[in-house]
Amino acid sequence: MRSVAQRGARSMLGAALLSVVLVTAACGSDDASDDGGSAPDPAAAAAALGEDNPASGDPIKLGVVSDGQTEAFDTNNEILAAEAVIAYANDHLGGLGGHPIELVTCETKGTPAGAQDCGNQFINEGVLAISGAVPGQIDPVVNVLSPAGIPTGLQSGSSQVVLQSPDTYVWSNPLSVFGTPAAYARENDISKAAMLVIDVPGAAGPAKQLGPVFFGNADADLEVIAIPPGTPDMTPQVQQAENNEPEMYYLLGDPTFCAGAIKALKTLNVTVPIVALDRCLGEDAAASIPGGYEGVTVATGAITNADDPEFELFNAVIDTYGEDLEAESVTISAYQGMLGLIRAVNASELVDLTPAGVSAAIKAMPATDYPLGGGATYQCNAQAVADISPNICSTFGAIADADAEGALSNFEDVDAEGIYVLSAG
Repeated sequence: MRSVAQRGARSMLGAALLSVVLVTAACGSDDASDDGGSAPDPAAAAAALGEDNPASGDPIKLGVVSDGQTEAFDTNNEILAAEAVIAYANDHLGGLGGHPIELVTCETKGTPAGAQDCGNQFINEGVLAISGAVPGQIDPVVNVLSPAGIPTGLQSGSSQVVLQSPDTYVWSNPLSVFGTPAAYARENDISKAAMLVIDVPGAAGPAKQLGPVFFGNADADLEVIAIPPGTPDMTPQVQQAENNEPEMYYLLGDPTFCAGAIKALKTLNVTVPIVALDRCLGEDAAASIPGGYEGVTVATGAITNADDPEFELFNAVIDTYGEDLEAESVTISAYQGMLGLIRAVNASELVDLTPAGVSAAIKAMPATDYPLGGGATYQCNAQAVADISPNICSTFGAIADADAEGALSNFEDVDAEGIYVLSAG
């Protein structure tokens, strides 16, 4: 029999996940790798890019959607990263199905009207498919493109529209915000955990609904403690959590919030594992923590070890084809989004150069290397998280060690089998 928590989680899944992604996307990590994302030398870049395989024949069009730049945010690097991936694909991957790719770009400016305009622009331009990183305004785009049969491939996206619309694909797993730390708990035989989450509707609500479900699937109890943003001293809340003797803490919030939580944990001499979402990290915040992030385990969706072949390729692409790009979260997500689309289609050896053909190719793709996945794969056969959405293509999640400044190393995949289940049995 399905538990009340599971029924509640299913009923609010779309809104909950959308809120989490929007909250966490706004708090990008300042430092994604253990070498600061330094570019490889020319010889290393050439080796990472691989042999020349230039596209030929008639060009085809792909689109990229971004919220762009407003007074509130700046995601312009998403378009620059997509342009770099297209240039790399045209030179080394035979473009898309052997044809050179022309990129159509559109910025929503963070408004539903702007997003709807982008959908119409993509149709008018005759794109075969579009890509995106984590657009805040994606539903109006999908609502225009899905009825037209034009595929949308996102690095992450979790609204009900994205998770249920035909011809829409999510390369990563938006549920990993809760699933990766739950899987970590299972791997480390942790039976009781506490989550310290920033008390805003987009984070605290989903944490209370989804966190206990996934930790429960990992045979662990989870206490969720929501703390208001701007709380100057979190030691009372941590002391409350300590009364239940948790064997692990998980932190979900922006860098300022997480810095406050880590300071409180250190003040109370907490010695159990501390796990934080990668969006918790920030160079400025690190300076405010005694000892910085040293000793914190980080849940992340990109493996950025300096010697990992996928990260070597990323550095080579942004160094060779990018414009002032670095290894930071906005660039990484957009890179994964566009390369995820191209790899998915090319893995199926596309021959039908229509939107329907592209969508069919994505659905038929074999297990394919996930961009910046350190050898993990993704496959859009509706089976990755079948209990929740046919549009999610991966259960990938990783953990890493943070140094004092927040640079990551020692990445490891976590086994998420059985974690992403909402129904009983």
